Amino acid sequence: MDWILGLDLGTTHCKAVAVGPEGQIGATAEAAYPLRTEQPGAAEQAPDTVWEGVGRVLRDVAGQIGQGDTLAGLSLCGAMHSLLAVTRQGIPLGKAVTWADLRAEVSAATVQKSGDLYALYARTGCPIQPVYHPIKLRWWRQTHPELAKQAELYVSIKDWVAYRLTGRWTADWSVASASGLMDIHRMAWDDQAVALAGISLQQLPELVPPAVVIGDLLPEAAALTGLPAGLPVIAGASDGGLANLGAGARRPGQCVVTVGTGAAVRRVVEKPWLDPRQRTWCYVLTDNHWFAGGAISNGGLAVQWVRQSFYADLPAEEGFARLFQEAALIPPGAGGVLVLPYLTGDRSPHWNFSMRAAVTQLGLEHTRGHIARAMLEAVAYSLAEVWEVLSRVDQGDLPIRLTGGSVIRSPLWAQIIADVLGVPLAPIDQADASPLGAALLGYAALGDPERMEQICAAMRPGRLIQPDPHNHLFYLERRAHFHEMYTRLA
Repeated sequence: MDWILGLDLGTTHCKAVAVGPEGQIGATAEAAYPLRTEQPGAAEQAPDTVWEGVGRVLRDVAGQIGQGDTLAGLSLCGAMHSLLAVTRQGIPLGKAVTWADLRAEVSAATVQKSGDLYALYARTGCPIQPVYHPIKLRWWRQTHPELAKQAELYVSIKDWVAYRLTGRWTADWSVASASGLMDIHRMAWDDQAVALAGISLQQLPELVPPAVVIGDLLPEAAALTGLPAGLPVIAGASDGGLANLGAGARRPGQCVVTVGTGAAVRRVVEKPWLDPRQRTWCYVLTDNHWFAGGAISNGGLAVQWVRQSFYADLPAEEGFARLFQEAALIPPGAGGVLVLPYLTGDRSPHWNFSMRAAVTQLGLEHTRGHIARAMLEAVAYSLAEVWEVLSRVDQGDLPIRLTGGSVIRSPLWAQIIADVLGVPLAPIDQADASPLGAALLGYAALGDPERMEQICAAMRPGRLIQPDPHNHLFYLERRAHFHEMYTRLA
């Protein structure tokens, strides 16, 4: 049997899956690497640590492939918004700045006064905000002037890994569209955005479609990964776009909610959709497909903070299990406790990176279970604010597909999200959607796009989570309090 590997380069983990021609999962592997937060507001990746993780997961997956089976290709997937300065020989000049890094906010005011920003948003699909490269690059170059003199290319961590695998510098349309530097209508770097960033077009890699082979696996990369030299390597796309594809959402109108380290609501659209108030973004999914949406910085990350702060006496998995058990014993509304979950600032739809978390109405009668319940509800409230903006596109297809390991494993959290949004959810109970989507895109790149379409069309959620009408009305009232508290503190 021929397998295609999907490799997902996440913020704190990399994951790999082997996918067969019927969409079956033949092998999975995962490796963690730390998010560097030594400085206030910093959230960086050490490139060499990411590369070591790539070697571990691919060796693991390769070891699980049965004798007589073959590998047809390796398709890549990467977290959006990462920024890494390198030489043309691939030497990193410092660490990769991730989406969670808050330090570029200091440079936002200058760029936000530059020219017609809505026209730039309409071309790039990205608001002029610190998470995007027009601001992030200006900040990095100002704070690292000596390294900036040596920088020959500015790439994503995924671009760098692709170079280490193939020896070729490329940037796929999907990840590049989330940088704020690419025109999502022409699929080309945008001159005004690049000028605002303070760099030249020569300092950016070649743009390529997601579903293309960018090169063959180099012998030195083969030695590290345990994969055969010469294996076709596919450009791939962003983790957000491929989470949609891996959940079977490819048709316009289909919508996916994903809860990972952050969380997002994404709807597939047949042409770029922009919000008049620039509250959301629009990125490239694959050829002739886009997805509009909004992301929040604090999804699973916020719940992980609760586990580390209130369940530290238990091992990690046991701590999460106890957190969800105790939260389930608390009725909706968490006994009046209300949380703003903005531990790492706020992205869509408010774009307030200075925002911080808060807890109100906490009394002696409350327990850690109340805090846990309130945080689960708070993440759902934040997602609902994005959902309401996207509902202006159209009503879309229901149910909404739900992905993300932590929320899939917690029926309570999934039900809370359904109750808050007031729409049915269909959890996708299979391997992580992003690396699965990468592997499916690999079929298109290798000349079999019909197989990708067939596998997507065949995906059927195993269960349906219906919102409780009574809880939905209750949560509408709680959301009004949530919004009031946000407005006062913001």
